[in-house]
Amino acid sequence: MAKSLSIFFALILVFSSANFLAQSPDETQIIKVKKESSFVKAAFDETEYKVIAFDKYGNPHQNAIKSFTIFYKENATAFENHIVGNVFTETVIKFFTKKKKTATKICITKIIAENADGHLEELPDLCDIVIFPDCKKVKH
Repeated sequence: MAKSLSIFFALILVFSSANFLAQSPDETQIIKVKKESSFVKAAFDETEYKVIAFDKYGNPHQNAIKSFTIFYKENATAFENHIVGNVFTETVIKFFTKKKKTATKICITKIIAENADGHLEELPDLCDIVIFPDCKKVKH
């Protein structure tokens, strides 16, 4: 009986010391994971009137842009067009190039790109872009 009592106290001692060796709640650390996006910026291609996404290595992705919103002003009126895809619509291109006689400043916002996994990412806005009219149409 004395032997079993000493084994019992030994087990209590072992289990209670294991509790002291465990990590205490004030020593716990929080690990923060930041999601890395596939694309870092977008750029406007003024030769083809489209928006292109760029990854962190500077590689262009032609068809990654799924939609964006374009803001521009004529006289005192501000206009907003939501465009699906990465290319300006034909009416917007005609407005900027053929009907205008002066340069137009535009701002492209709410740029949404789709990565290779099919997830949508929002890219930074592009503002202070100047589009010049077709030079052949302007008379001096």
